[in-house]
Amino acid sequence: MVQEDRGTQAAGHGSLVGAGAPTIPASDWRAVWVVFAAGLAAGAYMSKVPPALPAMRADLGLTLVESGFVHTVMYAIGAAAGVFAGALADRFGQKRFALIGLCFMLLGGLLGATSHEYPLLLSSRFLEGLGFLLLVIAAAPLLVAATLPRDRPTAFSIWSCYMPTGGTLILLLAPLALATLGWRSLWIGLTVYTAVCALLVAKCVPAPSFGGQIGSLALLRESLTRPGTLLLCLAFICYVGQWISVMTWLPTFVVGERGASQTAASLLTAAFVAVNIPGNLLGGLLLKRRVPRWLVIALGAAAMGFTAVGLFAFGSDALRVACLLAFSLLGGLVPVGVFSGAPVHAKSPQHVGTTNGMVMQASHLSQFVIPIVVAWVATRTGGWGASLGVMLLLSLVGILAAFALAPYERAIRALTPISRR
Repeated sequence: MVQEDRGTQAAGHGSLVGAGAPTIPASDWRAVWVVFAAGLAAGAYMSKVPPALPAMRADLGLTLVESGFVHTVMYAIGAAAGVFAGALADRFGQKRFALIGLCFMLLGGLLGATSHEYPLLLSSRFLEGLGFLLLVIAAAPLLVAATLPRDRPTAFSIWSCYMPTGGTLILLLAPLALATLGWRSLWIGLTVYTAVCALLVAKCVPAPSFGGQIGSLALLRESLTRPGTLLLCLAFICYVGQWISVMTWLPTFVVGERGASQTAASLLTAAFVAVNIPGNLLGGLLLKRRVPRWLVIALGAAAMGFTAVGLFAFGSDALRVACLLAFSLLGGLVPVGVFSGAPVHAKSPQHVGTTNGMVMQASHLSQFVIPIVVAWVATRTGGWGASLGVMLLLSLVGILAAFALAPYERAIRALTPISRR
């Protein structure tokens, strides 16, 4: 099975970095940074609700269940429609979809800032979630179009920082906004920033010259049967499930079981998110130095399992904090490997958006389901320490997925000229 598919995998990679990809004299780093700046808005939209929920509940009279839906509706959209949105972007234009996504985020932010009732607020989050999905799916083909093959590991390591960087910034800005002008000012400020990003993307980011020739159903069929892509999705499910579970339940654990203050819990959560950024950049550096992608993913998955033991099983708070930060730092290797691998394992440049949609759908499914599983295990088996088994299982599956990816990666490297890897 692997032997039969190697030719098609390598052919897909060759079309991406060879004659099938746009010929450019040099990488357009301005476009890369503009796409990343737009990604910061996406990361901030995803992370802005939790710190503002107490104020929003007091202002709008939201119940706990309603508050939960306001936060998670963005995950539900990606979980249901990621790959389909990717196929549409590949069919009708990736830059167009990125701009539409930014406009949806902008409109959703404005609607949320002016909402005085729960249905309007929920509708605003739906628009924001749809915009988030369209933007991040289109990002990969935009980066491919703007860079030379040798620069893509660096470009994708920068891009992989969008979520932790945007999330960290909003977590740091939220207390100031909430203490002065209120939660609506946070929404309005982010909307203004998103409008600026939309203008910059329109002006500075080149539209890919590939795409539009293959029908959406063919894009879906040909992408969903790529073994390398499916293994990337599986590895990402395991990473996201571990990382988002720890981030989601960290304040509850720190306050409820360790007796820390809410302020300390918030600062520790921000540190956990922020330290993922250098991990992303380290992953890009390793790929740039030709460390195999599958090995980068495997190292990140193994490190998360190893540090989870210290985080969940040992009693020393100092050791727990060290393991917590190492968990996020070293786990940051995984998304770089996955994001950079999506264009490589796509069948052709015209399939990059669809492939990225598969990755994002896997991510959102994981975010939507696994934190609930972790909480259920902790509740049923006597505390958060019992969740270690879930973490170790996810780590093991991530490692196995990375090792299963290795033959496809070796086939691609063998048939790709060194100058174009």
